[in-house]
Amino acid sequence: MATAELITEMVRAHTLGDERRWRNLLAQLIAAESRAGHTRQATRLRELLAEAKALKSERDSSRTTGHPAQLARAPRDLADVLDVRYSDARLSELVLPTSLRASVQRVLDEQRVAGRLAEHGLVPRRRLLMHGPPGCGKTMAAHALAGELKLPLARVRLEVLFNRYLGETAATLTDIFEHIDRARAVYLFDEFDALGKHRGDEFDVGEAKRVVGTFLQLLDASDSDGLIVAATNMGGALDPALLRRFDDVLEFPAPTLKARETLLRRLLRSLPLDDHTARRLATQGEGLSFAEVRAAVDNARKAAILVDREAPALDDIAAELSARVRGSSVFTGRA
Repeated sequence: MATAELITEMVRAHTLGDERRWRNLLAQLIAAESRAGHTRQATRLRELLAEAKALKSERDSSRTTGHPAQLARAPRDLADVLDVRYSDARLSELVLPTSLRASVQRVLDEQRVAGRLAEHGLVPRRRLLMHGPPGCGKTMAAHALAGELKLPLARVRLEVLFNRYLGETAATLTDIFEHIDRARAVYLFDEFDALGKHRGDEFDVGEAKRVVGTFLQLLDASDSDGLIVAATNMGGALDPALLRRFDDVLEFPAPTLKARETLLRRLLRSLPLDDHTARRLATQGEGLSFAEVRAAVDNARKAAILVDREAPALDDIAAELSARVRGSSVFTGRA
């Protein structure tokens, strides 16, 4: 089919609302442009086809999951620094101390009645700083906030922001905040210490100091009705000027024995786990984070599948937990 005829048929398919035929014709047009050596045009058309497929996927997801069909992907100019997806996580899945759970629930409650608060000249909590050791539930909490509020979760990839945009970091951060103010979502600045270290740190570079100043200004000026969540493993290393900008500073402690036991019970619901066994396994994982406990259980499950067993043996789970503890000891110096 000639190019002109392809375009004519594409217009007809679009007019008739035949999206499947439109996409097929577009794929044919891309192939024709590639054969003709029109590389740049073919690349642009491939991007349009990818966008069309993504939009269809969004609509299908919206119908099946109930998520609103909004912001299922980052704008093209921010695609490499914003990782956008939906989350089905719930607050009930998190193992949290009572006071911390109440604080996270308070954020959800205020977000859900934002309209009523606005009638009284008030705004809900929308700037959160979560700090604590690695693997203790900070990122999972951000996923739960997005899942509970049925909002997209947009992770700001700070490692890309600093590595790829060195010299342009502040400008790119400005673009990110412009997007934050346009589209409601939960925006997660993970490993926030990369951005928020003390401006006076003698080992810091001038670029990072300028970026922190820009971030402070943007955070102050932002009127987004979404959530901005910063997560860091190094709360004590953050600039005090940053800490004052957050509505809540939430500390996620390292898992206690009881918390590990609770998590193991949830992960191993299908296994006969009495109180003594649950406590033994939790003790076996002494010092491990929630993420490490999950990884140990997943490894035991995979090992069971490899030998055609439906579920792992409890001794195999204990062995995986012990191996994780030994591995952690090598890197942390724990006895």
